[in-house]
Amino acid sequence: MEKKKQTRTPREGSHRIGIKAKLALGFAIPLICTVVIGIVSYSLAASGMTYNYEESMSKALSMATEYLDFGFESAIAESEQLYYNTDLVRWATGAIYNEWTKQQIQEEVRLDLGIRCECNSFMSNIYIIPQEGMPVVSTFNNGTDMQGFYKDLLEKPEGSCLGTLKGDWIGEHSYIDSMLSQADAGYSPDTYACSYIRPMATRRACIVIDYKRDAIAEVLRNLDLGEDSVSAFVSADGREVLLKGSEIAADDGFSFADQTYFTDAMADTAAIVIDYVTYNGSTYLFMISKSSSNGSALCAMVPVSQVNAGANSIKNITALMVVVSWIIALLAGVLIIMGIVSTIRQLSRRLEIVSGGDLTVDINTSRKDEFKILVRSIADMIRNSRNLIVQVRKTSKAVSDSTDNLAEAAEVLDNSNNQIADSVSEMDRGLSQQSENSQNCLGLMDELSSRITLAVDSVRQMNTLIESTQENINDGMSTMDELANKSSDTSNITEQVIANIKTLGSSLNEVEQFVETINEIATETNLLSLNASIEAARAGDAGKGFAVVAQSVSRLSDSTIQAADHIREAMEHIKHNAEETVNASILAGDIVSRQTETVTETIHVFRSINEDIENIMVQLSSLSNAIDSMERHRNDTLSAIESISSVSEENAASIALVNDSLKEQLTIVDNLHNSMKDLEEKANMLTQAVNAFKL
Repeated sequence: MEKKKQTRTPREGSHRIGIKAKLALGFAIPLICTVVIGIVSYSLAASGMTYNYEESMSKALSMATEYLDFGFESAIAESEQLYYNTDLVRWATGAIYNEWTKQQIQEEVRLDLGIRCECNSFMSNIYIIPQEGMPVVSTFNNGTDMQGFYKDLLEKPEGSCLGTLKGDWIGEHSYIDSMLSQADAGYSPDTYACSYIRPMATRRACIVIDYKRDAIAEVLRNLDLGEDSVSAFVSADGREVLLKGSEIAADDGFSFADQTYFTDAMADTAAIVIDYVTYNGSTYLFMISKSSSNGSALCAMVPVSQVNAGANSIKNITALMVVVSWIIALLAGVLIIMGIVSTIRQLSRRLEIVSGGDLTVDINTSRKDEFKILVRSIADMIRNSRNLIVQVRKTSKAVSDSTDNLAEAAEVLDNSNNQIADSVSEMDRGLSQQSENSQNCLGLMDELSSRITLAVDSVRQMNTLIESTQENINDGMSTMDELANKSSDTSNITEQVIANIKTLGSSLNEVEQFVETINEIATETNLLSLNASIEAARAGDAGKGFAVVAQSVSRLSDSTIQAADHIREAMEHIKHNAEETVNASILAGDIVSRQTETVTETIHVFRSINEDIENIMVQLSSLSNAIDSMERHRNDTLSAIESISSVSEENAASIALVNDSLKEQLTIVDNLHNSMKDLEEKANMLTQAVNAFKL
């Protein structure tokens, strides 16, 4: 047999993604997932570390603020003790004329102040500043060279807080600093961070307690924020103790009080505020904790790079591992892809030869990997194809001989089918008429069934509605009974209120007598105060303290008389309101009585409605039983008609099926004739095609 020339045609799907790209994509997907996992891990670690750092630092800052508040409170407590020191008060008012006694009190106070500063690590110095003509008593340089300047201090900015006896905290007292600098050139205002100033009881002297700057700086150092951090203590009036790292910073132009984020944080109602800000071109974590004692605040800024230092190490390690895994995966992928592509190319060349009709091709089956199964399968396919072609050659001759015999049998079958088709058509027409009549009867019964079902549903719905109505009536009757009982209780309570208000009127009369007594006592006290003022004036300077007491007693007496007048006016209002309340209570008692009668009438109406509902339920029960009986008869009739209709439809369907089968057989016979001709032609073509193979 002549071997035909083989032509190579373009392979189908050459435009699709090749196996190299697919394998590369298969390797790339896990590597991309590794990158995503690394990024997600870094993000979670960074956010977790940032959150933990914020929590720990906010707690540390809050504890530091509480520690400072303790120091502030201790300073206030020290001032309270000095405020109530009897000898100190007498000395400050100038009530002691004996110089030896004055000197002794000054030494005792100075010694006491020194002991207080030594025992309290927060306090730097304590000053007792009297009026001119008296020395300043303090823990700084003994204070012996300084004369009092209390009156001048009142006119200075730091003297504004002396308007109340409780005093206030300030960040700086520049006038006091200037006076101390004049007394001692070695004095420096940098030794304190803030001060507490309060006047003495007589307002002729004041107490000044300086808060140590080093003590506050040590608190900030103990926070251990790092070298690049910035922290500060900011007083209520804006004075700062600024630390950069662990050292107190000189004035370099930066101040927390000048920053908008600090102003916004102080305006916030929260005790601790956390924000991210920009400082020197870098992002910083900003935290502020506000004092509840004196309006000051602790501030801190930490570089975000320092907060995320641990997360950055995780990022570097993850990036290194991802790069190494990419390199290893690329090397392994290239080697695997090259081996697979080489084998596929060899198989492709041999299969192209086979596709041209040459079944004598040999395939090497010496591979040891998974391709060994594929190569063996292809070799078996070629061998089986060769055997199949041989068998087809033998079978094509037998098919040609059988085609002639099959044509004769088909002609006989065609004649028999025509006779059966005529008989089946007659039976189909009769059954169709019977089925149509059954369907009409069934439709009428369905309509009747629907109307009966609708009536049953309406009766049942009405029965349910009436039962619900009866329950509501019973609930209403119970509610009305309870309302009647409550009305009786309300009437009793109203009578009790009227009695209590009358008793209140009697008590008000007694209180009015007490007010008269208070007025008499206040008048006598006023006279005594006047006499005391006269005696104090006669005594001269020795009676000045007693004159102050007399004036206070006089003012107290006047206030007592005014308060008694206010009480009398309030009692008049109470009496008037009590009378109106009695009248309103009597009117409310009448309304409650009429309400009780109305409730009783409503209960009778509910009982009458309940009896009518029960009669309606009896009638509906009889109607429901009658409709249920109609429903049962209707179901029986409907079942019988449906049975007849089903039998008719089944018979008609069977006849139609037989008729269709006969028509289909006739069609099959015609197709069989045509298939015989096609089969004969195909057999000839098959013989020619098989002869093209090289075996």
